[in-house]
Amino acid sequence: MIRMKGECNPMEANFMESLNLTIDGNRLWNQIMAFGKIGEGDNGGVTRTSFDQKDIEARKFFLKLLEQADLSPYMDAAGNIFGQIIGKNPELPAILIGSHLDTVSSGGRFDGAMGVLMGVEVLCTLKEKGIQPERTIKVVSLTDEEGARFDYGFVGSTALVGTEGTEKLRENLASATDKDGISYLEVMKQASREGEYFNQINPDLLEQAQLSKNDVKAYIEVHIEQGKVLENKDLAVGIVTGISGGEWAEVTILGEAGHAGTTWMEERKDALTAVAECIVAIEKIAQDNSGSVATVGKLEVKPGSSNVIPGRVDFTLDVRDISNERRKSTVTKIYHSIRTIAETRGLGCEIRPVQSLSSVMSSSIVMKAVKDSLQEIQYPVYELPSGAAHDAMVMGELTDIGMIFVRSKSGISHHPDEWSSFEDVALGCEVLFRTTLKLL
Repeated sequence: MIRMKGECNPMEANFMESLNLTIDGNRLWNQIMAFGKIGEGDNGGVTRTSFDQKDIEARKFFLKLLEQADLSPYMDAAGNIFGQIIGKNPELPAILIGSHLDTVSSGGRFDGAMGVLMGVEVLCTLKEKGIQPERTIKVVSLTDEEGARFDYGFVGSTALVGTEGTEKLRENLASATDKDGISYLEVMKQASREGEYFNQINPDLLEQAQLSKNDVKAYIEVHIEQGKVLENKDLAVGIVTGISGGEWAEVTILGEAGHAGTTWMEERKDALTAVAECIVAIEKIAQDNSGSVATVGKLEVKPGSSNVIPGRVDFTLDVRDISNERRKSTVTKIYHSIRTIAETRGLGCEIRPVQSLSSVMSSSIVMKAVKDSLQEIQYPVYELPSGAAHDAMVMGELTDIGMIFVRSKSGISHHPDEWSSFEDVALGCEVLFRTTLKLL
């Protein structure tokens, strides 16, 4: 058995040895490790941002894997990749198991890819056991969950759900650009020229990717927790009760550039000191609205010279909360505070909302299937919310959703040190397999 970094919990090891796994843990683990090599940097971090060279390589690798497993792969207009087992009654709504293959810059090998490859393992196990389900079961790798390259994520799941409207989605993809000024639409069209399955990518026909509520019975996603709750509880897996919604915005504060030595303090219109005040205010508002979290993660100062007073500062805003009402209240207060600070200092201010996603609660039907699966293998049932956003949050607009969390070592994620043990991954996939059977 392949082991994790560090010591293995003896009780967990004994449990794993006593559990007769249905899935092939070694096969799954080896695939996760293989995908972790695609985009791996010198520090061990993995970089596969949407439609970059390494993302294309990972997509081709995944399609080959689906071909070898005889899972009838195909790609849709948004670049989502599917593998499937056609059910005896294909007219019935399908079960969808999914996640994403893209990463943040220098991220980990488990975030996203683990959930996709678990879906493949579930389908392979069904085929090997000669189980032809009544309804179709699909695994899907969803395009760009992270939004790392274009600051615009959940593209694949948004296209599938269609609630934003394909025209609005196209407009957003046309305006979203990477650091080189290349638009999302451009890279999608470039990717379509890779040939074969990639020919199906077409941002002008995104409506063809859209699914209806009658197409899907449930969407299940397994993901690393990205926190320390399960580790602190000494548990390998947990049931997700719901996913926090998020508001994302870009903010510009416009002041006046000036010489650092000749402009007196009372004459200055320093955009950066205003932003510093905004950031402190954002922190306090989120703290006061207990349950909300707010982050300024990116800052661009212009002209960016050590001896020039900043005349313009652009920054990003990320606000999340499991309560939609409280999140909206937090955002409203933050926007008001930013505008007030800018006005008081005599500066210009522009707030551009980028994306808004409502929180979603897990379906009682899916949660029961996960709970029954855990009880079936005599493993503790533990429920917890997700503070991180996932494709399941978007898919909740379309169908019943559920998530299984797998323990993260030290809660580390989006980092080269991201790690989940072989035992935890295998157990998570076993629970996914049994959950899937219960939903057929």
